[in-house]
Amino acid sequence: MKLRGPLNPDEYTLTATRAHGIVLVRPLCYVLVAMALWSFSSALGSAQAWISYPALMVSLVLAVLAVRHLAAWILTSYLLTSDRLVIRRGLSAKKDICVPLYEIERVSVGYKALMGVVAAAPLTVYGRGISHVLRAVPDPERFSARIRTAQEEYLER
Repeated sequence: MKLRGPLNPDEYTLTATRAHGIVLVRPLCYVLVAMALWSFSSALGSAQAWISYPALMVSLVLAVLAVRHLAAWILTSYLLTSDRLVIRRGLSAKKDICVPLYEIERVSVGYKALMGVVAAAPLTVYGRGISHVLRAVPDPERFSARIRTAQEEYLER
């Protein structure tokens, strides 16, 4: 995961991560249900068109949703540099959110039942009246600590 665009003078990348793979469980379920519906609609054939076509349409919608979730997971990453936190979403740099370290007021770690099993949780970064949620960050306490130490190092300069 590279930072799009140039780094500031004397800026370097500290860490980079993306959402934990556990968030892909929902798209996997979508694909499994879509496959079952597709199989169901093809097994009925043209004899039961009143039910096979809606099942086929629902399976296509679920397949599109699964691809959207997978693409969102692939295209989202979180980079921490010595000057800022960058939240990358999408293909273009226009969708990147850069939060300077001096603007970050606090970082809170949320917990969810399934995410606690895999050591992932959402992080909420608060700064200047705006909060940014980083979904399913692996080892969230360590990432939060890295943000705090980067802030301390930034303020010491």
